[in-house]
Amino acid sequence: MSLIDQLFPANHKTTFVVDHTPYFGLASNSHIKMDFTKRPSGGIPPPPIFKSMWTCSIEAVLEYCRIVWDLFPEGKLIRVISSDMQSRNLNNWSSSQQNVNYMLHHLSSLGPPAKLVPNPNRDYSVVYGFRTAAEAMIECTTAQMDQGAKKNNIEVQNKCRTIIITSARDNPSIDNLMSMFHNEMTKSNKYVSQPSSMHIHHCHLVIINTYPDSITCEVTDRPPHSISPILDLEVHSIPASKIGIKISNLLLKHYNLASTTVTGIPMKEEQNASSSANYDVEIYHAATAHTTILNANVADAKAVVAKKEGADYETIKLKWCTPRANNNLPDIHSCTTLHRITPVDINSRPSACLITFLLNGRSVLLEMIKQGGGKSMSHVLKSYNGEIYIHTVSSGRTVLEDPPAISEGPGGKVTQYRVADFGIFMRLNLLEPSKKKQAEDKNYIDEAKECLKKQTAYWPLITTSTIIFHLKRYTEPMLTFMVKDNMSDQELIHCKQCVYALVAAESRNEHFITPIANPRKILKREDQYKSMWAELEAFLKSNLHTENHCKVLQCYFECRGKLDEEKIIEKTLMRFKKSLADRPSVIRATTDSPMSPPLTQQTGIKHNIAHKAVDVDPNSVMYLKIVQDQENRRVNPSRPQFAGRLKSIQKRNGNLFAKLYQHIDEDTDTTSVK
Repeated sequence: MSLIDQLFPANHKTTFVVDHTPYFGLASNSHIKMDFTKRPSGGIPPPPIFKSMWTCSIEAVLEYCRIVWDLFPEGKLIRVISSDMQSRNLNNWSSSQQNVNYMLHHLSSLGPPAKLVPNPNRDYSVVYGFRTAAEAMIECTTAQMDQGAKKNNIEVQNKCRTIIITSARDNPSIDNLMSMFHNEMTKSNKYVSQPSSMHIHHCHLVIINTYPDSITCEVTDRPPHSISPILDLEVHSIPASKIGIKISNLLLKHYNLASTTVTGIPMKEEQNASSSANYDVEIYHAATAHTTILNANVADAKAVVAKKEGADYETIKLKWCTPRANNNLPDIHSCTTLHRITPVDINSRPSACLITFLLNGRSVLLEMIKQGGGKSMSHVLKSYNGEIYIHTVSSGRTVLEDPPAISEGPGGKVTQYRVADFGIFMRLNLLEPSKKKQAEDKNYIDEAKECLKKQTAYWPLITTSTIIFHLKRYTEPMLTFMVKDNMSDQELIHCKQCVYALVAAESRNEHFITPIANPRKILKREDQYKSMWAELEAFLKSNLHTENHCKVLQCYFECRGKLDEEKIIEKTLMRFKKSLADRPSVIRATTDSPMSPPLTQQTGIKHNIAHKAVDVDPNSVMYLKIVQDQENRRVNPSRPQFAGRLKSIQKRNGNLFAKLYQHIDEDTDTTSVK
């Protein structure tokens, strides 16, 4: 992502178009909770009061705005437009109008939707807000105008997001709304006047189709997809009572937020101050605050991740830790990130108590409960100047410490790495520049990567996590031969002998001497062999490259009595045999018949060898390799051969004779120069 895309992403300008037609005055299934403390005994309870579709929608929009403005005081602007017989702007891009109090004041003057009474003289529609939304999108914000005024030859991208909350009958109606919105965008782009407005480069359109809970809607959800180079469409169909949950889920995606649930908060009961209970409070913040947890141990991460009840997103559950008496910030000196937070349910009593506790200058430590039963401090909540932040505590070494030395002494975990084995591994896979021209159909880099991938299919990093690599008097040369691309029949015999040697060692009750992770706990002989056989099986299964490799694993299964596992070997062998049968038989150009003349009498071989390569012993492998490469180049040349060599004449001593200026005897220009 470029710098301009980071400065002005799609969430820089968000426009809501809320349907204010009489249809949105219908009741939903969401009722208003009322607590009557003084009610006569035996009295009939009042009937429930249900919220209208307009109330559910505008509450969800206001909650969307509140969370965004709490977490992003600057740079994230939201504009709300209502539409019935005409469109109305409830605010603009000015920073003074980007707050909830301003929105509530204008909503009070707007009032509820009109009553649903058929009247042909009045045309209610959400379409009137499309033009106002398009005009709002082309309008420049203060940040865009400031960036455009800078003479740095960088074009400011005007990317926006529009969320339309309306009600449609079916999918074709959604397509019509999308088409009309796209037309309004195209028209607005034609009437752009600098510098107060700019073209819409891209818009993410989200249509939320809502309806009363008592009916069934035919509109189906659609994932984000491209409509045109400047418009993407996303459709969600949801009952009016659940529109708040859906918008909260979209909010996390639009602004890359995450949810944390602080569990086990001790609080006194409101009715009985002498007793206390534990409560949970959910907060929103930037998703990067969870990077350390999610990148840690997978099992520990799964232990704290839970799906939010009644929602489509996940939340991280962290336990409240009793704050310490001293509040000198001793616990957050090694924090890696810091982000603003905001409570999800701001009107609940637990949320209000937690926020009040933090605003009074206290800090809250959050612990992550691990799967094994342990726990570790992961985050800290603390406020600064009326703003509450979540701090991510570093779980490893801090950036202030020196990096660990590879020869760290006793007590350090760095010495557990297989440094010596890794050095041998690097020497065996040393890459050198190729002296010959690379063929067009062959990529040596990919070939080297594939070779490394095969050799590291099973390669433990630390000494305490492996047994077979410490038993090289039994497992060698099997460990070396199994990682090779090809295995000869003689190497296959050696590998089988290694398996038989391990079986014989087990029958003699030999005790292995291997490094252990916990010196206090020494494994029994039976447990050692059980771990060794399991590791050996994993190693052999990770290196099934050819038919002979499979035969080694088959030998292991026969020695261990795992006859059921031989089906895997049979399928693998059949696959290898089929691939060999389908491969065409090609006679290599370097394969000579027994009656072939010596190399010195073959034309075009000896003279093609480089001068430095001539000094090589003719009986060495390198000499044969060079001759083979030169012969392959002659049979299938990668570039045309020198014309003089093609017309050369071989003398008795084997040297080639090429005549220079072969065309000198031909007809030449007879024009004399006077």
